[in-house]
Amino acid sequence: MDPDRDFDPDLPEPATADDVRRDLELDFLWDAMAAGDGFLRAVARAATVQSVTDPAVIAYRQDALADTIEHPDAVDEVYAVAMDALSVRRGILTMPVRGHPELTLSHSVRMLTALAERLERLHEVCGRVGGLFRSRAFRELCAVVATELDETYLSRLRGHLAELEFGQGMLMSAGVGRDGQVVRQVLRRPKRENRGFFDRTPLRRPRFGFAIPERDEAGFTALAELRARSVADVSAAAEQSVDHVLGFFLQLRIEIAFYLSVRTLRTTLAALGVPVCLPAVSQDPACTAEALCDPCLALRASRAPVGNDLDLHDGRVLVITGANHGGKSTFLRALGVAQLMAQAGMVVAARRFSCPVVHQVLTHWTREEDAELRHGKLDEELDRMSRLIDLVQPGDLLLCNESFASTNEAEGSQIALEVTSALVRAGVRVRYVTHMYDFAHAVEQAGLGAEFLRAPRDAAGTRSYRLEAGPPLPTSFGVDLYDRVFGTSLAQA
Repeated sequence: MDPDRDFDPDLPEPATADDVRRDLELDFLWDAMAAGDGFLRAVARAATVQSVTDPAVIAYRQDALADTIEHPDAVDEVYAVAMDALSVRRGILTMPVRGHPELTLSHSVRMLTALAERLERLHEVCGRVGGLFRSRAFRELCAVVATELDETYLSRLRGHLAELEFGQGMLMSAGVGRDGQVVRQVLRRPKRENRGFFDRTPLRRPRFGFAIPERDEAGFTALAELRARSVADVSAAAEQSVDHVLGFFLQLRIEIAFYLSVRTLRTTLAALGVPVCLPAVSQDPACTAEALCDPCLALRASRAPVGNDLDLHDGRVLVITGANHGGKSTFLRALGVAQLMAQAGMVVAARRFSCPVVHQVLTHWTREEDAELRHGKLDEELDRMSRLIDLVQPGDLLLCNESFASTNEAEGSQIALEVTSALVRAGVRVRYVTHMYDFAHAVEQAGLGAEFLRAPRDAAGTRSYRLEAGPPLPTSFGVDLYDRVFGTSLAQA
Protein backbone atom coordinates (compact mmCIF):
# COMPACT_ATOMS: atom_id res chain seq x y z
CA MET A 1 0.00 0.00 0.00
CA ASP A 2 3.03 2.26 0.31
CA PRO A 3 6.33 1.94 -1.55
CA ASP A 4 8.44 2.91 1.46
CA ARG A 5 6.70 1.63 4.60
CA ASP A 6 4.24 -0.93 5.90
CA PHE A 7 0.62 0.05 6.36
CA ASP A 8 -0.40 -0.05 10.04
CA PRO A 9 -4.16 -0.41 10.60
CA ASP A 10 -3.67 -0.06 14.36
CA LEU A 11 -2.51 3.55 14.30
CA PRO A 12 -4.67 5.84 16.48
CA GLU A 13 -7.52 7.43 14.56
CA PRO A 14 -7.76 11.23 14.29
CA ALA A 15 -9.78 12.90 17.04
CA THR A 16 -12.45 13.84 14.49
CA ALA A 17 -12.79 10.33 12.98
CA ASP A 18 -16.00 9.41 14.81
CA ASP A 19 -17.81 12.61 13.79
CA VAL A 20 -16.71 12.11 10.18
CA ARG A 21 -17.91 8.49 10.30
CA ARG A 22 -21.30 9.55 11.66
CA ASP A 23 -21.85 12.56 9.42
CA LEU A 24 -20.78 10.87 6.18
CA GLU A 25 -22.48 7.54 7.09
CA LEU A 26 -19.27 5.64 6.43
CA ASP A 27 -20.47 2.49 8.19
CA PHE A 28 -22.46 1.60 5.05
CA LEU A 29 -19.29 1.94 2.98
CA TRP A 30 -17.14 -0.22 5.28
CA ASP A 31 -19.83 -2.87 5.64
CA ALA A 32 -20.03 -3.19 1.86
CA MET A 33 -16.26 -3.39 1.55
CA ALA A 34 -16.05 -6.10 4.23
CA ALA A 35 -18.93 -8.29 3.01
CA GLY A 36 -19.20 -9.73 6.51
CA ASP A 37 -15.45 -10.12 7.14
CA GLY A 38 -14.43 -8.24 10.30
CA PHE A 39 -10.75 -8.17 9.35
CA LEU A 40 -11.49 -6.61 5.95
CA ARG A 41 -13.71 -4.01 7.64
CA ALA A 42 -10.99 -3.00 10.09
CA VAL A 43 -8.48 -2.58 7.26
CA ALA A 44 -10.99 -0.65 5.13
CA ARG A 45 -11.80 1.70 8.01
CA ALA A 46 -8.14 2.34 8.82
CA ALA A 47 -7.27 3.01 5.17
CA THR A 48 -10.16 5.46 4.84
CA VAL A 49 -9.39 7.55 7.92
CA GLN A 50 -5.60 7.51 7.35
CA SER A 51 -5.72 9.81 4.34
CA VAL A 52 -2.67 9.77 2.06
CA THR A 53 -1.37 13.22 1.16
CA ASP A 54 1.21 12.19 -1.44
CA PRO A 55 -0.29 11.90 -4.95
CA ALA A 56 2.52 9.46 -5.90
CA VAL A 57 1.44 7.02 -3.17
CA ILE A 58 -2.20 7.34 -4.24
CA ALA A 59 -1.20 6.51 -7.83
CA TYR A 60 0.86 3.57 -6.51
CA ARG A 61 -2.25 2.17 -4.79
CA GLN A 62 -4.43 2.80 -7.82
CA ASP A 63 -2.06 0.79 -10.02
CA ALA A 64 -2.12 -2.11 -7.54
CA LEU A 65 -5.92 -1.89 -7.40
CA ALA A 66 -6.06 -2.07 -11.20
CA ASP A 67 -4.05 -5.32 -11.06
CA THR A 68 -6.39 -6.68 -8.39
CA ILE A 69 -9.39 -5.96 -10.60
CA GLU A 70 -7.76 -7.22 -13.82
CA HIS A 71 -6.26 -10.41 -12.34
CA PRO A 72 -8.57 -11.42 -9.47
CA ASP A 73 -7.59 -15.10 -9.43
CA ALA A 74 -3.87 -14.36 -9.18
CA VAL A 75 -4.31 -11.92 -6.30
CA ASP A 76 -6.72 -14.29 -4.55
CA GLU A 77 -4.10 -17.04 -4.73
CA VAL A 78 -1.47 -14.89 -3.03
CA TYR A 79 -4.00 -13.85 -0.38
CA ALA A 80 -4.97 -17.49 0.22
CA VAL A 81 -1.33 -18.43 0.91
CA ALA A 82 -1.09 -15.65 3.51
CA MET A 83 -4.35 -16.78 5.12
CA ASP A 84 -3.16 -20.39 5.22
CA ALA A 85 0.17 -19.41 6.78
CA LEU A 86 -1.55 -17.46 9.54
CA SER A 87 -3.71 -20.49 10.36
CA VAL A 88 -0.63 -22.67 11.05
CA ARG A 89 -0.52 -21.78 14.75
CA ARG A 90 -3.99 -23.27 15.28
CA GLY A 91 -2.85 -26.63 13.86
CA ILE A 92 0.13 -27.05 16.21
CA LEU A 93 -0.87 -28.30 19.64
CA THR A 94 2.35 -27.64 21.56
CA MET A 95 2.91 -24.11 22.81
CA PRO A 96 6.12 -22.26 23.78
CA VAL A 97 6.68 -22.32 27.54
CA ARG A 98 8.39 -19.35 29.12
CA GLY A 99 11.50 -20.46 31.01
CA HIS A 100 11.76 -23.78 29.11
CA PRO A 101 14.03 -23.11 26.10
CA GLU A 102 13.94 -26.69 24.83
CA LEU A 103 10.12 -26.79 24.69
CA THR A 104 10.07 -23.35 23.07
CA LEU A 105 12.62 -24.49 20.50
CA SER A 106 10.60 -27.61 19.71
CA HIS A 107 7.47 -25.50 19.15
CA SER A 108 9.36 -22.98 17.02
CA VAL A 109 10.86 -25.70 14.84
CA ARG A 110 7.43 -27.21 14.22
CA MET A 111 6.06 -23.76 13.37
CA LEU A 112 8.94 -22.94 11.03
CA THR A 113 8.65 -26.30 9.31
CA ALA A 114 4.97 -25.64 8.57
CA LEU A 115 5.67 -22.04 7.55
CA ALA A 116 8.48 -23.15 5.24
CA GLU A 117 5.89 -25.10 3.26
CA ARG A 118 3.84 -21.89 2.89
CA LEU A 119 6.94 -19.96 1.82
CA GLU A 120 7.54 -22.58 -0.87
CA ARG A 121 3.91 -22.24 -1.93
CA LEU A 122 4.22 -18.44 -2.09
CA HIS A 123 7.38 -18.79 -4.20
CA GLU A 124 5.56 -21.09 -6.62
CA VAL A 125 2.48 -18.85 -6.90
CA CYS A 126 4.45 -15.61 -7.37
CA GLY A 127 6.68 -17.26 -9.94
CA ARG A 128 3.64 -18.39 -11.91
CA VAL A 129 1.52 -15.20 -11.80
CA GLY A 130 4.20 -12.49 -11.43
CA GLY A 131 4.36 -11.83 -15.16
CA LEU A 132 0.68 -10.86 -15.25
CA PHE A 133 1.05 -7.77 -13.07
CA ARG A 134 1.80 -4.25 -14.23
CA SER A 135 1.81 -2.37 -10.94
CA ARG A 136 5.00 -1.65 -9.08
CA ALA A 137 3.47 -3.03 -5.85
CA PHE A 138 2.77 -6.54 -7.12
CA ARG A 139 5.81 -6.74 -9.40
CA GLU A 140 8.13 -5.84 -6.53
CA LEU A 141 6.41 -8.36 -4.25
CA CYS A 142 6.96 -11.13 -6.77
CA ALA A 143 10.56 -10.03 -7.40
CA VAL A 144 11.39 -10.05 -3.67
CA VAL A 145 9.83 -13.49 -3.23
CA ALA A 146 11.77 -14.83 -6.21
CA THR A 147 15.05 -13.37 -4.92
CA GLU A 148 14.77 -13.93 -1.19
CA LEU A 149 12.89 -17.23 -1.21
CA ASP A 150 14.77 -19.03 -3.97
CA GLU A 151 15.46 -22.78 -3.92
CA THR A 152 18.92 -22.33 -2.36
CA TYR A 153 17.47 -20.44 0.60
CA LEU A 154 14.58 -22.86 1.07
CA SER A 155 16.92 -25.85 0.89
CA ARG A 156 19.18 -24.38 3.57
CA LEU A 157 16.14 -23.60 5.71
CA ARG A 158 14.93 -27.19 5.49
CA GLY A 159 18.41 -28.43 6.42
CA HIS A 160 18.66 -26.19 9.49
CA LEU A 161 15.21 -27.22 10.70
CA ALA A 162 16.11 -30.91 10.31
CA GLU A 163 19.21 -30.39 12.45
CA LEU A 164 17.22 -28.57 15.14
CA GLU A 165 15.01 -31.61 15.58
CA PHE A 166 18.11 -33.34 17.08
CA GLY A 167 17.21 -36.66 15.52
CA GLN A 168 20.71 -38.01 16.34
CA GLY A 169 21.01 -36.32 19.72
CA MET A 170 22.26 -32.94 20.87
CA LEU A 171 25.95 -32.05 20.56
CA MET A 172 27.45 -29.35 22.76
CA SER A 173 30.83 -28.26 24.11
CA ALA A 174 31.61 -26.83 27.55
CA GLY A 175 34.40 -25.99 29.94
CA VAL A 176 34.97 -26.44 33.65
CA GLY A 177 35.10 -23.39 35.91
CA ARG A 178 37.13 -22.86 39.09
CA ASP A 179 34.48 -24.36 41.34
CA GLY A 180 33.88 -27.33 39.08
CA GLN A 181 30.90 -25.62 37.46
CA VAL A 182 30.04 -26.07 33.78
CA VAL A 183 30.91 -22.92 31.81
CA ARG A 184 31.09 -21.75 28.21
CA GLN A 185 28.36 -24.03 26.90
CA VAL A 186 28.01 -23.92 23.12
CA LEU A 187 25.54 -25.86 20.98
CA ARG A 188 27.40 -27.50 18.10
CA ARG A 189 26.46 -28.86 14.70
CA PRO A 190 27.72 -32.42 14.22
CA LYS A 191 30.52 -32.66 11.68
CA ARG A 192 29.52 -34.42 8.49
CA GLU A 193 31.73 -36.00 5.89
CA ASN A 194 30.33 -33.87 3.07
CA ARG A 195 31.08 -30.55 4.75
CA GLY A 196 34.03 -28.55 3.47
CA PHE A 197 37.37 -27.97 5.15
CA PHE A 198 36.40 -24.44 6.15
CA ASP A 199 33.10 -25.45 7.78
CA ARG A 200 33.27 -24.00 11.29
CA THR A 201 32.07 -27.13 13.08
CA PRO A 202 35.03 -28.16 15.21
CA LEU A 203 33.49 -31.20 16.90
CA ARG A 204 32.94 -34.71 15.74
CA ARG A 205 30.66 -36.91 17.75
CA PRO A 206 32.46 -38.05 20.92
CA ARG A 207 33.55 -41.70 21.03
CA PHE A 208 33.00 -42.08 24.74
CA GLY A 209 29.97 -41.55 26.89
CA PHE A 210 28.02 -42.65 29.90
CA ALA A 211 24.41 -43.52 30.71
CA ILE A 212 22.43 -42.00 33.57
CA PRO A 213 20.74 -44.66 35.70
CA GLU A 214 16.96 -44.71 35.39
CA ARG A 215 16.39 -43.66 39.02
CA ASP A 216 18.99 -40.91 39.12
CA GLU A 217 16.58 -37.95 39.23
CA ALA A 218 19.35 -35.52 40.12
CA GLY A 219 21.34 -36.68 37.11
CA PHE A 220 18.40 -36.18 34.75
CA THR A 221 17.70 -32.76 36.27
CA ALA A 222 21.32 -31.73 35.78
CA LEU A 223 21.26 -32.98 32.19
CA ALA A 224 18.03 -31.08 31.49
CA GLU A 225 19.62 -27.89 32.82
CA LEU A 226 22.65 -28.44 30.59
CA ARG A 227 20.44 -28.95 27.53
CA ALA A 228 18.33 -25.90 28.39
CA ARG A 229 21.38 -23.65 28.74
CA SER A 230 22.82 -24.99 25.49
CA VAL A 231 19.74 -24.27 23.40
CA ALA A 232 18.74 -20.97 25.05
CA ASP A 233 20.23 -18.71 22.35
CA VAL A 234 19.06 -20.94 19.48
CA SER A 235 15.59 -21.15 21.03
CA ALA A 236 15.31 -17.35 21.24
CA ALA A 237 16.50 -16.98 17.65
CA ALA A 238 14.03 -19.61 16.41
CA GLU A 239 11.16 -17.92 18.27
CA GLN A 240 12.08 -14.57 16.72
CA SER A 241 12.18 -16.22 13.31
CA VAL A 242 8.63 -17.52 13.79
CA ASP A 243 7.46 -14.01 14.70
CA HIS A 244 9.28 -12.58 11.68
CA VAL A 245 7.74 -15.01 9.19
CA LEU A 246 4.26 -14.67 10.70
CA GLY A 247 4.67 -10.89 10.66
CA PHE A 248 5.51 -11.03 6.96
CA PHE A 249 2.41 -13.07 6.17
CA LEU A 250 0.23 -10.86 8.38
CA GLN A 251 1.44 -7.72 6.63
CA LEU A 252 0.87 -9.38 3.26
CA ARG A 253 -2.67 -10.24 4.31
CA ILE A 254 -3.37 -6.71 5.58
CA GLU A 255 -2.21 -4.96 2.44
CA ILE A 256 -3.89 -7.30 -0.02
CA ALA A 257 -7.06 -7.18 2.11
CA PHE A 258 -7.38 -3.48 1.31
CA TYR A 259 -7.39 -4.09 -2.44
CA LEU A 260 -9.82 -7.00 -2.09
CA SER A 261 -12.23 -4.85 -0.08
CA VAL A 262 -12.14 -2.08 -2.69
CA ARG A 263 -12.71 -4.64 -5.44
CA THR A 264 -15.75 -5.94 -3.55
CA LEU A 265 -17.11 -2.41 -3.14
CA ARG A 266 -16.63 -1.69 -6.83
CA THR A 267 -18.54 -4.83 -7.77
CA THR A 268 -21.38 -3.99 -5.37
CA LEU A 269 -21.74 -0.41 -6.59
CA ALA A 270 -21.63 -1.48 -10.23
CA ALA A 271 -24.42 -3.98 -9.56
CA LEU A 272 -26.55 -1.08 -8.25
CA GLY A 273 -25.87 0.95 -11.38
CA VAL A 274 -23.56 3.41 -9.60
CA PRO A 275 -20.73 4.69 -11.84
CA VAL A 276 -17.21 4.16 -10.49
CA CYS A 277 -13.85 5.52 -11.59
CA LEU A 278 -10.26 5.91 -10.49
CA PRO A 279 -9.96 9.60 -9.52
CA ALA A 280 -7.22 12.05 -10.44
CA VAL A 281 -5.61 13.46 -7.29
CA SER A 282 -3.05 16.26 -7.46
CA GLN A 283 -1.97 19.57 -5.92
CA ASP A 284 -4.20 21.49 -8.36
CA PRO A 285 -6.87 23.39 -6.34
CA ALA A 286 -9.58 22.69 -8.93
CA CYS A 287 -12.18 20.04 -8.15
CA THR A 288 -14.32 18.54 -10.91
CA ALA A 289 -16.82 15.72 -11.04
CA GLU A 290 -19.21 14.09 -13.46
CA ALA A 291 -22.21 12.12 -12.17
CA LEU A 292 -20.85 12.18 -8.62
CA CYS A 293 -23.15 10.46 -6.12
CA ASP A 294 -23.10 9.30 -2.52
CA PRO A 295 -22.13 5.59 -2.38
CA CYS A 296 -23.34 5.31 1.21
CA LEU A 297 -26.83 6.41 0.15
CA ALA A 298 -26.74 3.93 -2.73
CA LEU A 299 -25.77 1.11 -0.36
CA ARG A 300 -28.42 2.11 2.19
CA ALA A 301 -31.20 2.46 -0.39
CA SER A 302 -30.01 -0.40 -2.64
CA ARG A 303 -30.31 1.78 -5.73
CA ALA A 304 -28.28 4.37 -7.59
CA PRO A 305 -29.00 7.96 -6.49
CA VAL A 306 -29.03 10.93 -8.85
CA GLY A 307 -25.51 12.01 -9.78
CA ASN A 308 -24.30 15.59 -9.98
CA ASP A 309 -21.59 17.44 -11.85
CA LEU A 310 -19.13 19.88 -10.32
CA ASP A 311 -16.56 22.30 -11.70
CA LEU A 312 -14.74 24.25 -8.98
CA HIS A 313 -11.95 26.41 -10.39
CA ASP A 314 -10.53 27.90 -7.21
CA GLY A 315 -11.87 25.40 -4.72
CA ARG A 316 -11.62 27.57 -1.61
CA VAL A 317 -15.33 27.98 -0.86
CA LEU A 318 -18.39 26.21 -2.21
CA VAL A 319 -21.80 27.29 -0.91
CA ILE A 320 -24.84 25.14 -1.72
CA THR A 321 -28.29 26.71 -1.30
CA GLY A 322 -31.81 25.98 -2.44
CA ALA A 323 -34.89 24.03 -1.56
CA ASN A 324 -35.03 21.62 1.33
CA HIS A 325 -34.91 17.92 0.36
CA GLY A 326 -33.32 18.99 -2.91
CA GLY A 327 -30.16 16.94 -2.59
CA LYS A 328 -27.86 19.51 -0.97
CA SER A 329 -26.80 17.47 2.05
CA THR A 330 -26.55 14.33 -0.05
CA PHE A 331 -24.20 16.05 -2.47
CA LEU A 332 -22.11 17.47 0.39
CA ARG A 333 -21.81 13.98 1.80
CA ALA A 334 -20.88 12.65 -1.63
CA LEU A 335 -18.07 15.22 -1.86
CA GLY A 336 -16.70 14.23 1.54
CA VAL A 337 -16.85 10.49 0.90
CA ALA A 338 -15.28 10.93 -2.55
CA GLN A 339 -12.40 12.93 -1.06
CA LEU A 340 -11.71 10.22 1.53
CA MET A 341 -11.97 7.42 -1.02
CA ALA A 342 -9.73 9.24 -3.50
CA GLN A 343 -7.01 9.87 -0.93
CA ALA A 344 -7.12 6.25 0.23
CA GLY A 345 -6.37 5.09 -3.31
CA MET A 346 -9.87 3.72 -3.84
CA VAL A 347 -12.41 4.05 -6.62
CA VAL A 348 -14.92 6.90 -6.40
CA ALA A 349 -18.67 6.81 -7.10
CA ALA A 350 -18.59 9.00 -10.22
CA ARG A 351 -17.97 8.75 -13.94
CA ARG A 352 -15.09 11.20 -13.51
CA PHE A 353 -13.60 12.84 -10.44
CA SER A 354 -10.55 14.98 -9.74
CA CYS A 355 -9.65 16.76 -6.53
CA PRO A 356 -6.75 18.40 -4.72
CA VAL A 357 -4.97 16.69 -1.85
CA VAL A 358 -6.14 17.80 1.60
CA HIS A 359 -4.53 17.03 4.93
CA GLN A 360 -7.75 15.88 6.59
CA VAL A 361 -11.52 15.98 6.10
CA LEU A 362 -13.55 17.55 8.92
CA THR A 363 -17.33 17.74 9.28
CA HIS A 364 -19.69 20.04 11.17
CA TRP A 365 -23.20 18.67 10.80
CA THR A 366 -26.34 19.95 12.47
CA ARG A 367 -27.31 17.71 15.39
CA GLU A 368 -30.55 16.77 17.09
CA GLU A 369 -31.60 18.74 20.16
CA ASP A 370 -29.84 17.70 23.37
CA ALA A 371 -32.30 15.31 25.02
CA GLU A 372 -30.84 15.97 28.49
CA LEU A 373 -31.13 19.76 28.04
CA ARG A 374 -27.64 20.35 29.38
CA HIS A 375 -27.05 23.09 26.79
CA GLY A 376 -28.85 24.71 23.87
CA LYS A 377 -28.41 23.68 20.26
CA LEU A 378 -26.44 26.79 19.31
CA ASP A 379 -24.13 26.34 22.31
CA GLU A 380 -23.46 22.78 21.23
CA GLU A 381 -22.70 23.86 17.66
CA LEU A 382 -20.34 26.60 18.84
CA ASP A 383 -18.57 24.23 21.19
CA ARG A 384 -18.11 21.64 18.44
CA MET A 385 -16.83 24.27 15.99
CA SER A 386 -14.40 25.54 18.63
CA ARG A 387 -12.96 22.04 19.02
CA LEU A 388 -12.63 21.72 15.25
CA ILE A 389 -10.80 25.03 15.00
CA ASP A 390 -8.32 23.77 17.58
CA LEU A 391 -7.56 20.85 15.25
CA VAL A 392 -7.89 22.37 11.78
CA GLN A 393 -4.79 23.18 9.73
CA PRO A 394 -4.14 24.96 6.43
CA GLY A 395 -4.93 22.59 3.59
CA ASP A 396 -7.79 20.83 5.41
CA LEU A 397 -11.31 20.39 4.02
CA LEU A 398 -14.26 21.39 6.23
CA LEU A 399 -17.80 20.30 5.34
CA CYS A 400 -20.57 22.29 7.06
CA ASN A 401 -24.19 21.15 6.83
CA GLU A 402 -26.70 23.77 8.05
CA SER A 403 -24.26 24.97 10.69
CA PHE A 404 -25.59 27.74 12.99
CA ALA A 405 -29.10 27.53 11.52
CA SER A 406 -30.52 26.83 14.98
CA THR A 407 -30.66 30.56 15.83
CA ASN A 408 -32.24 33.45 13.92
CA GLU A 409 -30.92 34.12 10.45
CA ALA A 410 -29.18 37.40 11.25
CA GLU A 411 -27.22 35.94 14.15
CA GLY A 412 -26.54 32.61 12.45
CA SER A 413 -25.39 34.30 9.24
CA GLN A 414 -22.99 36.57 11.11
CA ILE A 415 -21.43 33.67 13.02
CA ALA A 416 -21.16 31.54 9.90
CA LEU A 417 -19.57 34.39 7.91
CA GLU A 418 -16.95 35.15 10.55
CA VAL A 419 -16.01 31.49 10.94
CA THR A 420 -15.92 30.82 7.18
CA SER A 421 -13.92 33.96 6.37
CA ALA A 422 -11.31 33.22 9.03
CA LEU A 423 -10.92 29.61 7.96
CA VAL A 424 -10.64 30.37 4.25
CA ARG A 425 -8.06 33.09 4.85
CA ALA A 426 -6.11 30.58 6.95
CA GLY A 427 -5.94 28.21 3.97
CA VAL A 428 -8.84 25.86 4.80
CA ARG A 429 -11.20 24.74 2.04
CA VAL A 430 -14.87 25.05 3.03
CA ARG A 431 -17.99 23.39 1.58
CA TYR A 432 -21.17 24.85 3.13
CA VAL A 433 -24.82 23.80 2.80
CA THR A 434 -27.15 26.50 4.09
CA HIS A 435 -30.65 27.95 3.95
CA MET A 436 -29.40 31.33 5.23
CA TYR A 437 -29.55 33.78 2.32
CA ASP A 438 -27.90 36.55 4.37
CA PHE A 439 -24.86 34.34 4.92
CA ALA A 440 -24.71 33.11 1.31
CA HIS A 441 -25.03 36.66 -0.03
CA ALA A 442 -22.39 37.96 2.40
CA VAL A 443 -19.94 35.23 1.31
CA GLU A 444 -20.58 36.25 -2.30
CA GLN A 445 -19.63 39.84 -1.45
CA ALA A 446 -16.67 39.01 0.82
CA GLY A 447 -14.10 38.42 -1.89
CA LEU A 448 -13.38 34.85 -0.81
CA GLY A 449 -13.57 33.43 -4.33
CA ALA A 450 -16.76 31.60 -3.42
CA GLU A 451 -18.58 29.42 -5.96
CA PHE A 452 -22.25 28.48 -5.70
CA LEU A 453 -24.64 25.63 -6.43
CA ARG A 454 -28.42 25.63 -6.03
CA ALA A 455 -30.91 22.85 -5.45
CA PRO A 456 -33.89 23.72 -7.73
CA ARG A 457 -37.56 23.15 -7.04
CA ASP A 458 -40.35 23.86 -9.52
CA ALA A 459 -43.67 25.53 -8.74
CA ALA A 460 -45.29 22.18 -8.04
CA GLY A 461 -42.63 21.37 -5.43
CA THR A 462 -40.92 18.71 -7.55
CA ARG A 463 -37.20 18.17 -6.96
CA SER A 464 -34.85 16.91 -9.66
CA TYR A 465 -31.94 16.46 -7.19
CA ARG A 466 -29.71 17.89 -9.92
CA LEU A 467 -27.82 20.86 -8.51
CA GLU A 468 -27.27 23.86 -10.74
CA ALA A 469 -24.50 26.44 -10.74
CA GLY A 470 -25.80 29.85 -9.70
CA PRO A 471 -25.77 32.48 -6.96
CA PRO A 472 -28.11 32.18 -3.95
CA LEU A 473 -31.72 33.23 -4.36
CA PRO A 474 -33.14 35.87 -1.99
CA THR A 475 -35.36 33.35 -0.23
CA SER A 476 -34.83 31.03 2.70
CA PHE A 477 -37.60 28.69 1.50
CA GLY A 478 -39.54 29.30 4.68
CA VAL A 479 -42.07 26.54 4.00
CA ASP A 480 -39.20 24.07 3.60
CA LEU A 481 -37.72 25.20 6.88
CA TYR A 482 -41.11 24.85 8.57
CA ASP A 483 -41.44 21.32 7.19
CA ARG A 484 -37.96 20.40 8.41
CA VAL A 485 -38.50 21.75 11.92
CA PHE A 486 -42.06 20.55 12.48
CA GLY A 487 -42.07 17.39 10.35
CA THR A 488 -44.85 18.59 8.00
CA SER A 489 -45.06 18.32 4.19
CA LEU A 490 -46.52 21.70 3.27
CA ALA A 491 -43.90 22.37 0.59
CA GLN A 492 -45.10 19.33 -1.34
CA ALA A 493 -48.78 20.23 -1.07
